[in-house]
Amino acid sequence: MDIGNVVFKGNNYMYTKFLKEAAKFGYEFSDNQLNQTITYRDFVLSTNKKMNLTAITDPDAFMVKHVLDSLSIGLIQPPTNEPLRVIDVGTGAGFPGMVLKIANPAWNMVLFDSLQKRVRFLEDVIDALQLTGITAVHGRAEDFGQKPDYREQFDLCVS
Repeated sequence: MDIGNVVFKGNNYMYTKFLKEAAKFGYEFSDNQLNQTITYRDFVLSTNKKMNLTAITDPDAFMVKHVLDSLSIGLIQPPTNEPLRVIDVGTGAGFPGMVLKIANPAWNMVLFDSLQKRVRFLEDVIDALQLTGITAVHGRAEDFGQKPDYREQFDLCVS
């Protein structure tokens, strides 16, 4: 499928359907954002063979059940170019935080998880996608909720 100057491989129908469904939540993906989303999906599914990140292993199902599900927050928090501070508590493989960061580049995102190996995975994804304004943090929510740098410091909390 050719969108702008980028040719996407795989299920062309799925990408067209994905873009239409994302628009229902208020999101319009640029070529770069769609490429980042597909790269993220592929990174998760590849790593999932070594580390249990998701039970969903079909690429098309991933786009629906993980990515569109993450974007559904657009129904209550519309996409914005404002630099919101957002924390994703218990992010796991990055749902919904990583998807929301790709879709809202101006947001400052903290991906928070209690397992160090998932945090390392997320750091690798952040580097691979060359994202800025996003960090992965290891810790327990009950501990970090007491720290002044994290308590009441965010415009939005997702999980």
